[in-house]
Amino acid sequence: MNIFYLNLKEYFLRYFNISLAFLIILSLSISGTVVVLASATSSFTQVINPGTLSVDIVNASYESVASPSVALSTATFSFSCQTSTGTFGTNTERIYITNPDAADSGWAVSLAAASPTSTWVGTGSTFDFNDPTNSGCSDSGSDSDSVGGQMTVNPASSTLAVGNCASCSTGNVSLGSQSAFSEVAPVVNSITIITGAASSDDIGDWRLTGVSISQKIPAEQKAASDYTLSLTLSIVAS
Repeated sequence: MNIFYLNLKEYFLRYFNISLAFLIILSLSISGTVVVLASATSSFTQVINPGTLSVDIVNASYESVASPSVALSTATFSFSCQTSTGTFGTNTERIYITNPDAADSGWAVSLAAASPTSTWVGTGSTFDFNDPTNSGCSDSGSDSDSVGGQMTVNPASSTLAVGNCASCSTGNVSLGSQSAFSEVAPVVNSITIITGAASSDDIGDWRLTGVSISQKIPAEQKAASDYTLSLTLSIVAS
């Protein structure tokens, strides 16, 4: 058997120029050992998960603003009810919505205070943001406080545009309607700013500027320079 194998090996090397690898396989096969060569090709895999549906206040470079604020027009002490106005969403403090394939059935962004019992607070005194009595100029007596005042939000006046997504559109993304906060019936604790329908882009981002804000200030509101009220944006998937 060994003499036959050596002669066969010499024959293949001399006349057929068989590679060493083949000869090794042939040798092992003749000796009764089975050799199986594995494939040199690997199958690579990749998973890309959806991102998080979110709303934020960002600057023109789409970086989060640490302490966003909205300054309403300065008022002067008055014995009559008066209105102060402002703009929510500027070029340096944009309302920014991102839907990274997280809400394929749509979404909605709303604005609300931490509690319906919140008020404008300052060193002077307090006044309300959700009392509709006398067009927001008086206290109703049926809510949780004893001060008047009401805020109206008008998203319909704002400007909507796409964000960083070059292939996205504002199609089927709608601005909310003008509405005022109210603690008494009909109760309005949050106001819809913008909505994306199910047919809006499943992957996209949008920016919003120029939401009109107006605030009724009751008569004889004490003068102070530090009145503040915190309102928060939130987003939910449909």
